[in-house]
Amino acid sequence: MFVMTGLMVDAYKLRKKTADFDAKLEAIYAQHPGTRGDLKTKRFINGAGAWNQVPAQQRKNFLREICELAVANGGKVYGVALSYDRFDVALAAGHSHPFANSYWIAGAMFVSSLVQKKMQGVANSKGLTVSIMDDNKQEMANLSDGLYKCSEWYDGLYQRRGTKRGKSVWLDRKPKDRFDQIINTAFAIKSDHSSLVQVADALSWVYRRHLELKSQAEAYAGEQAYYQDLVDILEPQREKLGHCPQEPCVAFYQAARHEGWAV
Repeated sequence: MFVMTGLMVDAYKLRKKTADFDAKLEAIYAQHPGTRGDLKTKRFINGAGAWNQVPAQQRKNFLREICELAVANGGKVYGVALSYDRFDVALAAGHSHPFANSYWIAGAMFVSSLVQKKMQGVANSKGLTVSIMDDNKQEMANLSDGLYKCSEWYDGLYQRRGTKRGKSVWLDRKPKDRFDQIINTAFAIKSDHSSLVQVADALSWVYRRHLELKSQAEAYAGEQAYYQDLVDILEPQREKLGHCPQEPCVAFYQAARHEGWAV
């Protein structure tokens, strides 16, 4: 499966939250004898390489603290989990998708649509949202193109309800208000240069492993309960699609999602 998760942080709280994450990462890296780099959550939590010198319970506690800090003080989680098999079936079903066969672009544009839907409903919004991604040299230009060109195919994911002639209807989007809550260029950064990008990667791993354990055996006793506990921390702050018109984009993502993921 492919899981993409984003963490939204208010600009006024960004410096404080970044400093808090930096401090936690510095503390855990102080116990790692190697050169500091990207956290790589899977290797970290499983004690791969030199991480096996950090006690397992301490590693588990650290990941829990990261999840708690992520959603503290208004932090919001945006994400999607796509099944590769279901994705391929959905591609072949004729939903007229605009992203070829790229699950990365499909995921990134879905997350962007969630952000648009959330922020367009915020009264007195203080500014546009900036998308900062873990560097993907092959796809970043395509994501920026997607946000700039604003294909009408995605309209149904963030369409507004309104009233016409006394009836509640879905209002058509116009070119000028498509993805108008997001700066139309996405920015890439190396994950080891940003604690926030590493945190987003950690949240993606938490969700991925949680979903894997629905059909796989535990690697150790209590693993399923551990990841369920982490997801229980995150889920109340995860934004979902909610009510949408019956459009091809909605049908595609409903078909392509992992069966354990609520969009």
